[in-house]
Amino acid sequence: MDTEEIKKNKVGFILQFALPSSVAMILTCVLTVTDGFFTGNFVGEEALAAVNLGLPILYVYLATGLCIGVGGSVICGRLVGEKNLYKANRVFTQTMVLALAVCAVLSVIVYFLFEPVLHILKAEGNLAVYFRQYYFVMLFDFPLLVLSTVLSMFIRADGKPQVCMMVSILTCVLNILLDYIFMAKLDMGVQGSAIASLLVCIVSALLQVLYFVKSTERDGIKFAFFKFDKDVNKETLLNGSSEFIGEAASAVSMFAFNFVLMKYIGSEGVAAFTILGFSVYAFSMIVLGFCQGLMPLVSICAGAKEFKTAVQLRQITDGILFALGLVFALVLFLFGLQYAKVFGAGGQVALMVAGGFKIFAVTFMVMGFNVIASMFFTSLGKAKESALVSALRGIVLLLAFTFVFPYFWGMNGIWLVTPATEVLTFAVSIALIRKFSRSAL
Repeated sequence: MDTEEIKKNKVGFILQFALPSSVAMILTCVLTVTDGFFTGNFVGEEALAAVNLGLPILYVYLATGLCIGVGGSVICGRLVGEKNLYKANRVFTQTMVLALAVCAVLSVIVYFLFEPVLHILKAEGNLAVYFRQYYFVMLFDFPLLVLSTVLSMFIRADGKPQVCMMVSILTCVLNILLDYIFMAKLDMGVQGSAIASLLVCIVSALLQVLYFVKSTERDGIKFAFFKFDKDVNKETLLNGSSEFIGEAASAVSMFAFNFVLMKYIGSEGVAAFTILGFSVYAFSMIVLGFCQGLMPLVSICAGAKEFKTAVQLRQITDGILFALGLVFALVLFLFGLQYAKVFGAGGQVALMVAGGFKIFAVTFMVMGFNVIASMFFTSLGKAKESALVSALRGIVLLLAFTFVFPYFWGMNGIWLVTPATEVLTFAVSIALIRKFSRSAL
């Protein structure tokens, strides 16, 4: 992949990398939404709420995977841009070993936090039972999810985003089939959903490992002998720090949301927030797909000192995501009630979801710009700017609004938290982008 080719066909390269990545991420979202559909319709709203209570655990793992994967693949992309494939392979292998080691330790820690989390949230009865059934199995699933996430980033850095898309299509079909068998036919409840997810992640990880095993037969990124390089580890974690902040913040904010919802609204509020959250998750997966498609292009341009091209790639991507966000906002604003009913919601829960979309809609139009801005700075090796954007939208503003808004406006305050956070972060992102453009161009 040559920077001159990128300069000549910017839109083509963005779509070539971003569309397969977005399809792959959307299909990842379909896995989650499918689980929600079967859980809501074959187990019930209380089971759906129990799964949502543990989502902070998922975000902790995603934070770890994105931090290590993004950090390592950015270094690898720059090395590919510098034509140093030997060192790129050593960075790839070290990144994979680091991800596995960290996730193994993380699963042990999370296991011992189950009961304290349930106690803090005051989750009792069926809520606690569903929580334990689902997340005990997921402790084996999440490390494989991280492994698949990191592998997919390096496959994209190797210039083959289509491979990730094909793996996602296969695993999506498999997940729907297994959910139907385990939950609709065998009546295994939320535990069946977790087992289905575990089997899907095993298949996904094996297929992507096989890609790199086969890559020994050609030029490209591949496994290599290495010894741990502390400087590479340091740069990996620094480069990925903003992504870690963003996802770890999602874990903290989700825990805070659940705490506030249980305090002011109850399990119905958690169920409504979960259903609305599926749509946000779907759009964020599209955004993340474009980020992962854009990231190798920007990092390669940065390695070749083509900063103007990198800025133009970001601007084009921002325009595409704004248009997609506008479509999401309009559709969900108009059809929120019908959307809620798809997940088996009725009565007060469905009305809460429909009302929430009318407040939440603006989020879709600015979220893409903020996420792209953070990933853009990461790809350039500017960890401080990236971390600032992630911290504002994920911790500082979000947590402050989470504890203040519901006190004054109840459930409407919950829906206002994210739009207010994204709009204010948008203003900061614009200022940072303009500052960079003045100094680099």
